[in-house]
Amino acid sequence: MTDLEAKKLLLSTPGDTIQETIDEIGMSQAELAERLGRSVPKLNELIKGKAPITKETATKLEYVLGIPASFWINLERQYQDELLEIEQMEYLEQCTDWVLSFPLLNLKKLGILPNTNSKPELSATLLKFFRVASPNQWSDIYKGSSLAFKIDLRHTAEPEAISVWLRFGELQAEKLTLKTFDKKIIRENIDQIQALSYAHPEEWLGKLQQICAMCGIALVFTPCIAKAPIYGATRWIKNNTLPLIQITDRQKDYNAFWFTFYHELAHILFHGKKEIFIDGLDSIVPDKEKEEQADAFASRMLLSEKERNELFQYSKFNTDLIIHFSEKFKKHPGIIVAQLQRQYNNLYKDVRLNSLKTKVVFTELIV
Repeated sequence: MTDLEAKKLLLSTPGDTIQETIDEIGMSQAELAERLGRSVPKLNELIKGKAPITKETATKLEYVLGIPASFWINLERQYQDELLEIEQMEYLEQCTDWVLSFPLLNLKKLGILPNTNSKPELSATLLKFFRVASPNQWSDIYKGSSLAFKIDLRHTAEPEAISVWLRFGELQAEKLTLKTFDKKIIRENIDQIQALSYAHPEEWLGKLQQICAMCGIALVFTPCIAKAPIYGATRWIKNNTLPLIQITDRQKDYNAFWFTFYHELAHILFHGKKEIFIDGLDSIVPDKEKEEQADAFASRMLLSEKERNELFQYSKFNTDLIIHFSEKFKKHPGIIVAQLQRQYNNLYKDVRLNSLKTKVVFTELIV
């Protein structure tokens, strides 16, 4: 027997207690109706739970049956609460197909969903997670024209997984303490951000997040979710007042992380508040000009044109040469190696150069 079936079986109306009471004192429904000043059909509705016990009725029951009005009022309230719970469970059972379309194991691992197989509980958690009243509203927001989300995911392969990843980033952003957004402060801190990228201290993710918070940018790190092939995303939340940069560890590469960060930062610096940029979804056609502008900015931040020209004069590379350029340019050796490999494909298999690269994994949900 399911929880829902058990609750339905145990559900008792206040009328059941009224019937038990008059049976004990030897009073018929007709007599009770007469003493209450109600018709028999109206009383029968009360007994069957089709009509509620009002304050007026509770007072009359106190006079006729000698049981305080507060008892009858509390009994009615308890019954309505139980009835509401059953109705909610019945409704959540109807959401099962919607719930099963999400990557449940992955979401449980991330703590987004409870570790349970109860479909009603999973349905309720997902509805609260997305702040929607039903799967229909979720569909309106993420797969249609919406005030809350301005990119239509209906043509993506896995809109459910993608919407989870994006929504989790918004929840992470809510936990951050941010200054007022200021482009001037961002530009003033670019050198500090690049120095952090070069130094790569142990707490580099937290330090980068703090710098962004000081500039009024919410920067969050959301682990890769199955079936959500996203590298990063940028959008303005809270009525277009707060810029949000959300990055995944999908490629698990230091160079890829910083390229994505600078790419998303460029969208904030150069593009409009009403636009959403999601990097990695081929089914969403990007604004080519704006994406190229963001790519160019990210490339300059990783290595300037002057640095690239100097580096690419060489035809052979070893770890000593990479370390030399790393110290000269103040750029992380892993970034230099990755940029070289993009230029010279044969270097991807160079074990010594690859040893200078750094892996990026969000082992915990960093907020």
